[in-house]
Amino acid sequence: MIAIPEDANPNDPRWEVAYLHLAHGLVMAGTRAKIIARFTDLPTKKIQRLYRALRGMDPPAGPIMQGNARFFAIPGKHTSEAWSVQCAVFLACFERMGKITTVPVHRGWQMLAAFTVYQSLTEKLYRETAVKRLDINQAYALLAHCGFLVHPSGAELQRKECPVCLISYPVVTTERPDIQGCPICAINANNIRLSQQSSRPGSATPPATA
Repeated sequence: MIAIPEDANPNDPRWEVAYLHLAHGLVMAGTRAKIIARFTDLPTKKIQRLYRALRGMDPPAGPIMQGNARFFAIPGKHTSEAWSVQCAVFLACFERMGKITTVPVHRGWQMLAAFTVYQSLTEKLYRETAVKRLDINQAYALLAHCGFLVHPSGAELQRKECPVCLISYPVVTTERPDIQGCPICAINANNIRLSQQSSRPGSATPPATA
């Protein structure tokens, strides 16, 4: 997929094919129609026709934004440190894909390219553990909360680098820092704790009795 420059006009004949490929990729990833329209300038009816032709279905319903900023950064009822790691991995992919050329790239192209790389990096873990992964619409919402789709300054989500493992993970600027530690370090600490518990005398599970 050819990288689309930030200033490329979708109505420019030189970029029409690239924008169509972008639309195809977003459709195959399951992107909501309003997001595709925003990034490609395609009318809703054409996006619907693309969905039916490429996937045999209508575009997914629902708002373009999913979850608040806390959903992507602070473990809660439906998320964990592992989810925060998934968000950190995707944001790292997005940042990397923005640096593959000497000129700024189109944000929709950058999002799709980053999502493709993210899926590839997490595929083995997903197959082996069924770990929860971002879908393309959640990835869009994460980027929006980080300000990457408009202006990053003043965004509710910012990235913080861990001084221990050096991962950059999302944090909510309006929440207390003490409840937003590094997810990788939290997972490692929990694994160490479980390992120590299992190695203590008497910690082994007693054999089952008939």
